[in-house]
Amino acid sequence: MNNLNERLKNLREANNLSQEEVASRLKISRQSISKWELGDSIPDIEKLTELSKIYGVSLDYLVGNSKSESIKINEQILRKKRNALQVILWSACVAIVMLLIMFFEDGRAGVLFIFAIPVSAWINYYYQCQKSKLTN
Repeated sequence: MNNLNERLKNLREANNLSQEEVASRLKISRQSISKWELGDSIPDIEKLTELSKIYGVSLDYLVGNSKSESIKINEQILRKKRNALQVILWSACVAIVMLLIMFFEDGRAGVLFIFAIPVSAWINYYYQCQKSKLTN
């Protein structure tokens, strides 16, 4: 159980939760969460069980008996990064299209389709490159 405090903090951060949010779900004070994460105290078995449900990991992993869940957590983090990248790329696409529409507002909107093919191909290529970097 010597790494329980680190594991609790890492899981909380991986799930984008604050100490206050975890404390409210467990109906305890934020200071208790802080003490657990600093290693000053250890949660009882009931709280450990609730924490494992909140973080979506097994109780064995939470107390340090299993390493397989760390792979699952890393995959979740990668998935979140990929989703964020995809949102950024789609936002860039929309911005580019809006700029092109403003640029060609005099009725030559058909020219937009000429630009749309290479722009979408470039964005897809960039996304695939970033996706492969994240998984490697």
